[in-house]
Amino acid sequence: MNIRELQSALEEFIFVGQARRLGVFDALDEKNDTAAGLAARMKFDRRATVALLDALVEMKYLRKSGTVYSVTPATRRRLVDRAGREYEGDFWSFLMYLVNPWRTLPHVMKHGRPDKTSYAGFSMDDFIRGMDSPWKKKIAPEVVRLCLELRKGAASVADIGGAPGTLAREFARRGLSTLIYDLKESNEVMRKELSRVKNISIVDGDATKAFPSGVFDIVFLGNLCHGQSPADNAKMFRMARERLSNGGMIAVFDNLKGEDNRSATLALHMITQSPLGNVYTRAEYLGWLKDAGFKKLRVVKLTDPAWSLVVGYR
Repeated sequence: MNIRELQSALEEFIFVGQARRLGVFDALDEKNDTAAGLAARMKFDRRATVALLDALVEMKYLRKSGTVYSVTPATRRRLVDRAGREYEGDFWSFLMYLVNPWRTLPHVMKHGRPDKTSYAGFSMDDFIRGMDSPWKKKIAPEVVRLCLELRKGAASVADIGGAPGTLAREFARRGLSTLIYDLKESNEVMRKELSRVKNISIVDGDATKAFPSGVFDIVFLGNLCHGQSPADNAKMFRMARERLSNGGMIAVFDNLKGEDNRSATLALHMITQSPLGNVYTRAEYLGWLKDAGFKKLRVVKLTDPAWSLVVGYR
């Protein structure tokens, strides 16, 4: 990618992302409109509305017939139809959420911790719904299938840090009694819709301090460990073992440093996001699991080269 292509990609990412956050695509999907009509409906500046809509036409996210704008079929599938398989609007908001922390890298380099002001204007809703991402939805069936092959006969699972519900939905669809355990403010985002899903229950709590009560055949930690410190990961693995049935399995779905795609970039990303998070090696995960008392440790590679599944048995 040359510098002009990079500029174009950045412009598209920012302008389309902001248009979605402003509700432009939803409004035009509800009713095709002129720039003046949309500006009046949305209480936008008319001149700015014309500039934005024409840019979105140029980028092929909108169509224009005379003076009337409408969303394209592809835009509707990707950014409007939340029930559709191609929908990625929430992940687009999530990426927008990440831009500010990335821009604070100079602060992080000087102080060794994230800039607390970098999340201004964004909400937990942006983060959690964004984590229910297109790539995770695509790989969820593979991850769950592997878990059930590796722990045959499993009937229950605790999805630790599972507030987005992506993996929980798939476990529940396969008939497992599925408990989502996450921070209260994280669970609030999806609680209403996930509570209606058969086989899913939701419990609030901080996994670095305590695990949910009960006994489970599988304890699943998905994209959780890279946000925690080594000490907290080791502690969570010990608590996980205490919650497993005899022969139960822990499954850690994460990026392995030095093995999986973009592991160094993810590590830098985490430095801007978390005062404790990092990307960890295969040896570190296996060491924590062994110290917690797990047996038959193994690493399973996934079809998405950015992620691995690390498992162990009680």
